[in-house]
Amino acid sequence: MMDFNEDRVTEICSNSIIFKNLEKDAIKKFLSSLIYKVVFIKKGEMIIKEDDHIDYLGVILEGEVNVCKYCPDGSESLLAKLQTHEVFALDILCTPSQNSFYNVYTTKPSFILKIDKKILDKAMILSEKDTCNIYKNIITCLANTCAKKCHKIELVSQRSIRDKIMTYLLIQNKNKNSNKFKISFDRDQLANYLCVNRSVLSHELSLMQQEGIIKFRKNEFEILK
Repeated sequence: MMDFNEDRVTEICSNSIIFKNLEKDAIKKFLSSLIYKVVFIKKGEMIIKEDDHIDYLGVILEGEVNVCKYCPDGSESLLAKLQTHEVFALDILCTPSQNSFYNVYTTKPSFILKIDKKILDKAMILSEKDTCNIYKNIITCLANTCAKKCHKIELVSQRSIRDKIMTYLLIQNKNKNSNKFKISFDRDQLANYLCVNRSVLSHELSLMQQEGIIKFRKNEFEILK
């Protein structure tokens, strides 16, 4: 089992949005004031189930997780794919009930840092500058989560599969500021995220490539027009 000692945890956290613009000494001081633990979770295991009461912030130290909702027919609607350094459950912690409104499971063997919910209160032990930075980072993280959900609504509201694909690719184009980019989803995950059939998605992508609209190879895409 990998050794996630205090220094290693601090190093990884320094690359997380929550601790942006903080020196490592400040991060270590902050974490030492909280109750936290590192847990190993096997591939495919559930971390959070819908309606679970959540009392921690999750930081992915190593691995990958999916955030999803389950439809009445049992199918999955993918909301987000999160990787090393990214956080989850912050939006749950900021609700009055702190009951989850989504599911989180691992797609790879993962090490998760669980930080006590008092992260929202303990920032006051730091300098005024660092305290402001943490609260700014929390607001930025919540805003990013909200933006992703707005993008998801925009995507699923498109009537045709092609419109869903192009809307998604144009969002990536804008985020990456380039017509060439990699996406984090494999083909099954992209179909899940766009709420379309995987074979139909593959067929439409092939047609769009034949028509000179896009070029792609696996998860690498280029918008041509």
